[in-house]
Amino acid sequence: MMGVFEAFLEEPVQDTGLYLFPVAPNTWEQKVGSVTFEGADPQAIVQDVQGRIAAYQFALKAGDQPMVRIAFDEPGPGLSDEAFTPGLSAFERPSQALMDQIAAEVADAPLPIRVPALIQYVGDHFTYGARETHLGTGEDSMPALECGLTPGTCVDMHTLAVAALRAIGVPAAYVIGVHIAEPREHWSTGHCWLNLKCDGVPHHWDISHHVQYGVREITPKLNPKPGRRFALSTGRGLEFSAPDSVVSYPSLSGFHGLTGRKAGQRLRTLARILN
Repeated sequence: MMGVFEAFLEEPVQDTGLYLFPVAPNTWEQKVGSVTFEGADPQAIVQDVQGRIAAYQFALKAGDQPMVRIAFDEPGPGLSDEAFTPGLSAFERPSQALMDQIAAEVADAPLPIRVPALIQYVGDHFTYGARETHLGTGEDSMPALECGLTPGTCVDMHTLAVAALRAIGVPAAYVIGVHIAEPREHWSTGHCWLNLKCDGVPHHWDISHHVQYGVREITPKLNPKPGRRFALSTGRGLEFSAPDSVVSYPSLSGFHGLTGRKAGQRLRTLARILN
């Protein structure tokens, strides 16, 4: 199925400066084709400090309101190997406590059995709800799961799940983009899910949508809530070089500031899919 993904700023930028927008990856659900721009053209394509993902760099003036239009096909060839390479940030690294917890809870069964059991184990420890700070913030690695139910959003659940899967040696990737559901015309970017590469196990999982919509049995189904999704980037704890500093981002899921007052922040980005 062919489609066109459009992402645009809800409001014009207020400050002249440099801004980033991620170069969308191929996934098993999308094969990226031509990319065009409206309102402003990027001046360059830049890599994050670790060389894992790329972004368009825009030099915008106050009042600019760019749009990125991406043609794509479905399905796609899958994520690149770089998407499964653990980064250096705390969000990408399991703590010893988490590794010990996973080892104790998940028996040494074949991976096609252990992986769904581990994903269910993570889902069983969460209730959907915003936290004051995301899990792992201010720590040097992802912590063990707490007893009982822990509030968390898609960011918390999938960041921890990726770390837990890596603790048992399964290549897993944090994917962020947008989930677009009816009947609204456009949706804010920022929803995330996880992809993994493991023989005999489905590659895409969305724990948070199951938890959020009351489906406690976690299955390899991306959309317990009907709709479509588009991936914009992968990974947590990204860093990009600005002219006079290195700027950190929790992830890249829309237009983000690289310089000035908005450096490191995501500007509210809306998206839609046109068939």
